[in-house]
Amino acid sequence: MRSAKIETQSPRRWFRWGLLAFTSAVGLWLLIMARGAFLPFFLSFVLAYLLAPLIELASWHGRIHRGVAILGIYALFVVIMSAGVIYIVPVLVRESVRFIQYVPHLALVLQQGWNYWLARFHQQPMPNAIRSAVIGTGLHVKSQLLHALKSLVGAIFRLVPGVLSFVVAPILAFYVLKDLPRMRDRFWEFVPVDWRASVYKLGFDLDRALNGYIRGQIMVALMVGILSSVWMMALHIPFALLIGAVAAITDIIPYVGPIAGAIPAVILGLLRSPWISLYAVIGFIVIHQLEGTVISPKVIGNSVGLHPLVIIFAILAGGEIAGFLGLLLAVPTAAVAKVVVTHLYRRLAVSLDHDSTPSVQ
Repeated sequence: MRSAKIETQSPRRWFRWGLLAFTSAVGLWLLIMARGAFLPFFLSFVLAYLLAPLIELASWHGRIHRGVAILGIYALFVVIMSAGVIYIVPVLVRESVRFIQYVPHLALVLQQGWNYWLARFHQQPMPNAIRSAVIGTGLHVKSQLLHALKSLVGAIFRLVPGVLSFVVAPILAFYVLKDLPRMRDRFWEFVPVDWRASVYKLGFDLDRALNGYIRGQIMVALMVGILSSVWMMALHIPFALLIGAVAAITDIIPYVGPIAGAIPAVILGLLRSPWISLYAVIGFIVIHQLEGTVISPKVIGNSVGLHPLVIIFAILAGGEIAGFLGLLLAVPTAAVAKVVVTHLYRRLAVSLDHDSTPSVQ
């Protein structure tokens, strides 16, 4: 009797799992096909997810009305963003343009430095052919940087279908934050009672992985960018703010990012002296040692829980699939995939084990 019951239940369970996988795949395909229409909703949920802890803290135990707390956080957010747009963005744009114009001169200075060090070792100066190649390479790099800048601007406009998405997203996020407790209650009404414990555990693990990584990584990247800019200013290396911005952006990419962020500082430090370049390297090593041993463990912890080999593979795969955006999203995507696959595997294992356990007559 029991074996017959197992034979009839197992195909049904496999059918349900297959139907769930097929439905999920179709839903994901529909989301990808209609990604332009879903973009403002996606941005609104990301914004609401980032601001939700502040709202919960401000409206804790009903001391402040939830709507008032949201408006207050929004006002603070607008002030910070406005200050950044007014004071920081123009400086970054000016430094970016200056740096692109500076590239041919940088190539010439490096060539002169090469001749100087060769002369100290009683060598012949750089041949004219090599010198022309170096200067030509500098001009080529300048044109490539200009092309990359234009491509980046075009990619941004292609990625974001108009400014309307950025205008609508905060409005949608306001309603999400305002009705979040009610949305949670309604969500649990649709979850079967037998599934609630598993769904709650899945949501808790996803929130722990994403919450710690996204918010923590943003804070860590800002700290690294500020410390890098301050150190560049102390060494009187040009484009200090731009170097700090590059260091902050690339710091989001594990392992590869810190090296990529230090390269501009090392090259520009050579314009002053090799010692300044060495001091820049030492500064970046100290900053990232502080990040790895003090800042990140306190702010992020081990929320992702991925092996370094998995992280490196995710970064390479993300860069191959989606370029720079894929590099940024590789680790959180891998973290989400790990949590979901782990929960599905455990639930499937428990289900199969329950089916195969004979009953005691």
